[in-house]
Amino acid sequence: MSNSLAIAAVTTTVRHVLHESLSGPEPGPVGAADVTTYRPAQLSDSDTIGDGASGLNVYLYQVTPNHAWNLHDLPTRRGDGSLAQRPIAALDLHYLVTAYGDDAVLEPQRLLARASLALAATPVFTREVIEAAMVKYGIDDTAFLTGADLGDQRELVKISPAPLNLEEVSKLWGTFGTPYLLSLGYAATVVLMEASVAPRVSAPVLSRALGVAPMRRMELVDAEIEDGGRSVVGARLRMRGAGLLGPGTVITLGEDRVFPDATESTTTELVATLPDTVRSGIHALRLIAVRPADAMTGEPERVEQRSNALAWPVIPTVGTPTVTATDVTVPVSPAVREGQRATLTVGRLSGGAPGDPAHLAITFPPVAEGAAPVSELTVPTADLGSGTWLVRVEVDGVISIPTMSGDTYDGPAVTVP
Repeated sequence: MSNSLAIAAVTTTVRHVLHESLSGPEPGPVGAADVTTYRPAQLSDSDTIGDGASGLNVYLYQVTPNHAWNLHDLPTRRGDGSLAQRPIAALDLHYLVTAYGDDAVLEPQRLLARASLALAATPVFTREVIEAAMVKYGIDDTAFLTGADLGDQRELVKISPAPLNLEEVSKLWGTFGTPYLLSLGYAATVVLMEASVAPRVSAPVLSRALGVAPMRRMELVDAEIEDGGRSVVGARLRMRGAGLLGPGTVITLGEDRVFPDATESTTTELVATLPDTVRSGIHALRLIAVRPADAMTGEPERVEQRSNALAWPVIPTVGTPTVTATDVTVPVSPAVREGQRATLTVGRLSGGAPGDPAHLAITFPPVAEGAAPVSELTVPTADLGSGTWLVRVEVDGVISIPTMSGDTYDGPAVTVP
């Protein structure tokens, strides 16, 4: 990898290659031409380059990330934020090689021809070429170049033409704020700069402990509630499949965990009771094999295996509503938890005046982050009006199921005087 002088070292190497081309054996030497690294606007300033000067100018006008190499060293940090390896900045450099001089004797054209031929003959900056450039220009104001280590980079820098269409040329020189001069675009790739920070190195392994255990595959085939019941809190969930019961087997319903009844469960069938800690809604029902945390070694809990998932609903249930002069309170189980949204839906069974609404829906805001679970939903008595209402609660898209008498739904119900 290279240090932070890499960009300047590439520019200097391009300058060196072009400078060597000016003294080559090609016919028609171009006076006292030289290679500069000015901004394009300075090429029109006689105080900078002198009257009647000719030469080639190398200008780095754009730097872009090299996406392939920028992904090569990921991740550079561990889960605790400590540095695992030195970060690398991978860049592509975009140059404009400009020829200037007396147009009457075609000096810009002759110079640009030499430049394009030189860069075609040296498309790869070898260590020898880079070292020669650093020696030639590592003096006076640019003596810092002696500290460049571009030649030690694991991938050699390559330079190739980067054609610019008329629109790009117009925008580029318009940005420079100077009249156009004969130019060619080039791209140098890739510059790899490594940060001079020390990663944390783990201590050598003193001993290795290998454990051998049979591999089991956890596969869920189907699930149902015993006796054809509903998937509500307190119901018995029975799952069938292969490799189900084993060390650390846990049932997950979304983010919530349920533990199987070990006395009734086998490797082909698991039985568990849905606790009130699960959430209402439709969840991914799956099994996981958990290796618990080790307080002695500080090793965290690990999930060693996961089964396939089945879509499974947990249906909210409504308790017996209570009515006061001011409020109607509806118990709901399981409680509505952080981030969940509940809707209380009531339908008129009897009472009320003609024209009164037959159905009402009251939606509650999601439970705030960090707030306690909500096990009761309260609405003003006046919002319902007099009559007997059938009460249902919907939580995260799953609605409670009312009870029936014969062919009629009749509960849970609340009567408002």
